[in-house]
Amino acid sequence: MSAKSGGKSGGWFSQVGPSRSTEERTKAKPIMVLIASMLLVMLGGGLGAVARFGCQKAAERWTPLPGWMAIFFVNILGSFLIGIGFGALHGLELIDQSSHRTLIQHFQDTQDIQMGLALFVTGVCGGYTTFSTFSLDNLFLVYQHPVQMAFNIIASLILATLAAWGGLVMGGAIA
Repeated sequence: MSAKSGGKSGGWFSQVGPSRSTEERTKAKPIMVLIASMLLVMLGGGLGAVARFGCQKAAERWTPLPGWMAIFFVNILGSFLIGIGFGALHGLELIDQSSHRTLIQHFQDTQDIQMGLALFVTGVCGGYTTFSTFSLDNLFLVYQHPVQMAFNIIASLILATLAAWGGLVMGGAIA
């Protein structure tokens, strides 16, 4: 343990600067972690959105599939990738956790995992497809609240489709 890191090891954000006291570094750390997380989400989100755009354009150019099929495959691949990313960053402890909330609180306490989650899970996978986050949330629910999971899936699909239709109708009325 070094004096520079305030007696704690914990990722590259624990060293704020040698000229500041341990108390000052401890107070500054959460805001630095938040800012860094936001920047990583932005970077990852941009990469994910560009990847989604590229997949859609590739499908249009090189396959006879309709456009919605490209999004279908993006959603499935994104769900697979978010599972890999979350599992690799956090391990398979998620199966043993008592609740989704407990799991999220647990991994947010670890800065390096938080940075990885910000970049890959929230950023890249979220920019690639929000359906991947929806799938991961349902995976958490299946172990503890299967009825809530079923409600979430059915209600989300029906209400999101109705909301898109309502928005289309309203947008058409405005134009």
